Amino acid sequence: MIYCGVSMSLCCILIVSLIQGRTISTPATGTILEGITRKSVMEIASDQGYQVVEKAVHVDEVMDADEVFCTGTAVVVAPVGTITYQEKRVEYKTGDESVCQKLRSVLVGIQTGLIEDNKGWVTDIN
Repeated sequence: MIYCGVSMSLCCILIVSLIQGRTISTPATGTILEGITRKSVMEIASDQGYQVVEKAVHVDEVMDADEVFCTGTAVVVAPVGTITYQEKRVEYKTGDESVCQKLRSVLVGIQTGLIEDNKGWVTDIN
């Protein structure tokens, strides 16, 4: 985890804050990798009616979020259970009903062929 003042970057972190409606905020590129998994999850979230915003993410926003999750090639989409900052510990929503798990299920479903690929992401090799 990299702290720059009170801004935060964590690989390709996406922050879900249902308090702010159906908005998923992710750090703008420049401080993180522009990963294909991150891009795919952002597109799936948008397709599911979430507003996806790329911007500088302040640590206070992370502490106020309902869910926090990371994306990456190895983890695909992984929930963050807790974060402690300045002696304040926050627990986030995780589990089957979380947005994180729903986004992961769609992406893995497309990758494994359980969900039809309407985006042209999967190439059949004969």
